[in-house]
Amino acid sequence: MSIIQFNRTPLRAAGSIEDPSDEVIKNTLALWNCDLDTAVKYGGELTRAALGAMNLRGDRKHIIVDTKTHMLMPGFYPGIPGWHTDGVPRGPERNPAAKADPDIFAQEEMESEAPRFHLMVTGTVCPTMFDLTPDRKLSVPDGPDASLYKVITEQMNSNEAGIKFETEPSTVYEWDWWQLHTAQAAKAHGWRFLIRVTETDHFEPQTDLSKIIRTQQQVYVPEAFGW
Repeated sequence: MSIIQFNRTPLRAAGSIEDPSDEVIKNTLALWNCDLDTAVKYGGELTRAALGAMNLRGDRKHIIVDTKTHMLMPGFYPGIPGWHTDGVPRGPERNPAAKADPDIFAQEEMESEAPRFHLMVTGTVCPTMFDLTPDRKLSVPDGPDASLYKVITEQMNSNEAGIKFETEPSTVYEWDWWQLHTAQAAKAHGWRFLIRVTETDHFEPQTDLSKIIRTQQQVYVPEAFGW
């Protein structure tokens, strides 16, 4: 095992919008790996408002937009739970979208090419949680390994020390690929919209509109979950 330092740059709040109604959220299309122009065209008023609140620099080759719209019940996870980072290089081409083991060490060599992320989550039903502990040091496998985030999550869950932060409603946050964060279980019934925008040199947006527009959204629940 090796030691890697995370949370190297502070999470930054970078804008906000007016809280949308449930009616607006539930009528907002979900988008996957979408380019900026297509997101503006098809994403609806909520997506356009969120994009307008972000400080997008345009200094990377691509701007990629992902949105998710969920109707949640208590205990539902809108994403796979577990502490992780975004944009980790994968495979010999170091493409974060590749189906290959994550290579956290490649980030050290590629720091000048680091992507930039922008996130906004609506409401208080299910905020994303960030670890704000500066320069958090964790043990990781010595090379590319599918267990990377399992190992990180076990350490984070066994150590309550540090600073945890839940996103504020309809507020834009900006971070880099060293920032630890996790999905949480919904605390109540309600609608949730999430948008993440990635400024990156390392993978391209999708071009097939039938794949970009998502009409179904997954949730994750404990095995013993009941109605």
